[in-house]
Amino acid sequence: MLVYGDHRERVEPEERLQGLRERLPKIAAMAPGIERHGKLVGALVEAGQLLQGVADEGWPAVELNQFVYRLAAAVVRSWDSRFAALGEIPWVPQVDLPGEVELRLPEGFAFYAVYPEAYVEAARRLRLSAPPRVIGIRSIGTTLGATVAATLGAAPPLTLRPFGDPFARQVELPRGVPVSDAHYLIVDEGPGLSGSSFGAVADALESRGVPLERIAFLPSHGGDLGPHASDAHRARWAKAQRAAAEFNTTWLAELFGPLDDVTGSDPSERRKFLGRHKGERVLLKFAGLGSIGERKLAIARSLHASGFTPEPIGFVHGFLVERWWEGAKPLDAGEKPIAEIGRYIGARSRLFPAEETDGASIAELLTMCRRNISLTFGSDACRILDSFDTEALQARVRRVRTDNKLDRHEWLRLPGGKLVKTDAVDHHQAHDLIGCQDLAWDIGGAVTEFDLDAGETGTLIASSGAAIGLELLDFCRIAYASFRLGRAVLAGQIGEADRYRRSLHLLLDQHVCPETRQESLVD
Repeated sequence: MLVYGDHRERVEPEERLQGLRERLPKIAAMAPGIERHGKLVGALVEAGQLLQGVADEGWPAVELNQFVYRLAAAVVRSWDSRFAALGEIPWVPQVDLPGEVELRLPEGFAFYAVYPEAYVEAARRLRLSAPPRVIGIRSIGTTLGATVAATLGAAPPLTLRPFGDPFARQVELPRGVPVSDAHYLIVDEGPGLSGSSFGAVADALESRGVPLERIAFLPSHGGDLGPHASDAHRARWAKAQRAAAEFNTTWLAELFGPLDDVTGSDPSERRKFLGRHKGERVLLKFAGLGSIGERKLAIARSLHASGFTPEPIGFVHGFLVERWWEGAKPLDAGEKPIAEIGRYIGARSRLFPAEETDGASIAELLTMCRRNISLTFGSDACRILDSFDTEALQARVRRVRTDNKLDRHEWLRLPGGKLVKTDAVDHHQAHDLIGCQDLAWDIGGAVTEFDLDAGETGTLIASSGAAIGLELLDFCRIAYASFRLGRAVLAGQIGEADRYRRSLHLLLDQHVCPETRQESLVD
């Protein structure tokens, strides 16, 4: 199934460095505490992301690598002092850089509550037989590798970009690597479905004579390799020294008291906890480190000011803090708050316009549909997709930061009867290929999730205040069901997969039998 996608952007590196030059002195001047520490970690994440882009261009990055290393050392000092001391904040270097580079979103920092501080603790659990030499796997390894190296007093890390088949990655070691008297520490998030990035680096080291006794892995979780791992990699993983940098709630509990984990079983959902702040219950939801999460706080404030979502209290080192709605209840069975949902969808389109490059194109969505439909119903079922004019549909798309998850359980009724949308700030920037889409994507999602008929769909559109093209909506409904089916299958959610399979089958039948299509929608 095709579900996941990368988030990339082209930036001017000198502009990003200038931003760090302006921010780091302000961070140094802040009062000690978790807020200052979180800002410092955010700066480290941005510096590491920039190093990734420069290194991927093949540009000399020695000075930038040293800067990230020194910044990581300041994060380690802050962490070790319980946020009281930073030591010396490094100067941002003046370096010769390419005019433009491609940055990849560090997924662990954005989605999966991967914290550099967890790698500090993991590195200190290792048993080393020789001086440490750190290898960070790009993208996120530029930051995590620097953190591990700074923790252990090693030299700034070497970073490598794996290439090739996602389930059979390869790497090229530079000249001079390995050396005979080093213990190699391979640092990355994951492992994921195959763990082949970890495996590729270890393969390269072993091929040059490094024994397994001098290779250690620092992953973000303590689990096994995924189902697509090779037998050789799986056997090595079982034998090798590993120190997992798993998320630790201790610091969060010190701020918000005993925590209840309410994350749930959906793998697309972020880490969530219930805690207390000033005597009130609050929801703590991981939103991303540094500016990644700060941008989501701004979205949450806008939605709350418009009356659609819970009140955001603040942002604390990666976690969005929301006031907990006491007495809120799920929707009644069969309840369809069509007009209220329509107003919410329309408001998002006015509040949050997006750039043309911020989401999957119609062509990319079509590729996803063909893959997921063929795996479910066979290749013949994909012929229906040939009726869509890709260029004409793309010309109609006006991107906004769509909600992307209109599920029934995402809505709550407050004691006074008001409807509120939960989990509304970041599905447009999730670890999948969808991203920001046209308003028709959310309309189609609501039609699917609430099983709306033609008349109800018309009411939904009218309530949004938007004009929706019939063909674009038809396509979005098929694409939405195809995507959600694929995600449910990969997550092993059998009941959800069956529901989306039935919805998709009905939509495909409607295109085979045109007389069943919903013709009452307005263009």
